[in-house]
Amino acid sequence: MPPTTRSQAQRQVPQQQDDEDSSEYHDSSSESESESGSSSDDAMSEDDDDDNGEGDEPDVVTSPSKLSYRLDRLSPEDRKRVRKTFKKPPQLSLKLCLLHDNHYGFEMTELVHRSIRIGGPGSRWNGLHCSCRATDSRDGLPCKHLIWLLDQVVKQTLYDHDPSSPLTMTPGGFPEEIGDPYNDISAFHSDVLADGLHVFNPDFGTGDDSDDSDASDESDESDSSEEGDTSRPLDRPIPHRIQEVREMLSAISSSAPEDFRPDLLSSPTSSSRRSKKSPIKRRDLEATVFRMLLANDEFFHYFLSQMRSTDPVNDPFRKLSQRVDRVLHELDAFAAGDPSRPASAEGPRDVAWAARHITGVVALIRTNIFTRERPLEPWERSSAARALVRILAGVVERNRDFVPPGLRTAASSVPRQDRNLFLRLVGDRDEGFVLNVLDLLPPDAAAPFLHTLEAIQDQLGVHGAPASYVEKFRSLMSRLRRRASVASSSTPATGSKRQSQGPDRGSKRVK
Repeated sequence: MPPTTRSQAQRQVPQQQDDEDSSEYHDSSSESESESGSSSDDAMSEDDDDDNGEGDEPDVVTSPSKLSYRLDRLSPEDRKRVRKTFKKPPQLSLKLCLLHDNHYGFEMTELVHRSIRIGGPGSRWNGLHCSCRATDSRDGLPCKHLIWLLDQVVKQTLYDHDPSSPLTMTPGGFPEEIGDPYNDISAFHSDVLADGLHVFNPDFGTGDDSDDSDASDESDESDSSEEGDTSRPLDRPIPHRIQEVREMLSAISSSAPEDFRPDLLSSPTSSSRRSKKSPIKRRDLEATVFRMLLANDEFFHYFLSQMRSTDPVNDPFRKLSQRVDRVLHELDAFAAGDPSRPASAEGPRDVAWAARHITGVVALIRTNIFTRERPLEPWERSSAARALVRILAGVVERNRDFVPPGLRTAASSVPRQDRNLFLRLVGDRDEGFVLNVLDLLPPDAAAPFLHTLEAIQDQLGVHGAPASYVEKFRSLMSRLRRRASVASSSTPATGSKRQSQGPDRGSKRVK
């Protein structure tokens, strides 16, 4: 998303707008009339400040998310609006993503509060609606907020797309390749989308109990929050946000994200008594910044915009691996019939849903490896291999039926491919799942994960897999063992330098 400037990060939304934020998706009559004035004028005035010749402009434009679009089906006026939006994108920070009352809601911060609704069948918000009113007050393409938001959504939800092929922009402000935006998000699921967009989904905000500790923090000297503080209460930490905050702060302190301040995981506890305390923790700057990043979306997005592309929070392979972790967790919860999971109108989180995400992620990893302008750095190759091995391990260990308790009596009528994730992706037929991509990486990328791959190979021997798949696996293992043998006979200094690359880079940054 576009970087947020320092002044924007400090700018606060008026209290009137913040009051509406908490009730907008629960009260159909709470649409703010005051939101429409200045932003509608801004949206309409855009059309008056650029009358350059339309014929000199190319028919393909590149968006802020690096997707390209063909505009040949749009009117000259609509082409101009798309080009201007992508050339000078609005400075927006996403705040919320949820499914409520059969419509998808997104909230973001610009100069004033904005909310967008993407309605589905039967919703009173049928179609696309933005609170700036520009969509409702003019014919043709939606406002710049909808164009920007839909571009960000498509960047997350679009699998199996060749980035060298431009998408086809429709008059609705989204590419025709995704079909209907509501159905596209519904198939993806809004909580998975929220993670990819770095935003808050209140339906899933509390996360798992395992991510929080019951340990009390009574000894902390935290100041009481002031009246009128509209930051998100600290009694609702977001597991994915916590993960990303640790990734950002660990990059500054030159430690691994998993090792950074484990004591902070229990700091913003799920206890309601924490909601009245401010993020300030005396004599602990790291804990204070940690809490602020959890509580304030603008500060989080500003901080995120300043991170390097090589930092863990911006590692595309790490992010895709985390998406699969989330999907597998949701599949496990689906089969367990977890009553604590919120009801969803988006459809079951079953094997078919999980398989679509996993195969899509593997395809994205392949795309990130082989369709870039420069070769991968050694740490990037290692990150890609780590993600692929982790995904393969997660699938192989799920050689069982995933059917909710209430449907197990009728499970025999469901094809096994629709019940068993391992069988669907690996065990039924050889489609080179994961191996086709791992095989294209140099051996030194996957060699550090040889022991994990040996365990996977043992599991394949127990579960059974197509003979050709097993042979591919054996061939890969032979190459990795040869590489590991060469590495073990080389000088220790070479291996030590490679392993310490990340911390070394961090230390230089701190200096």
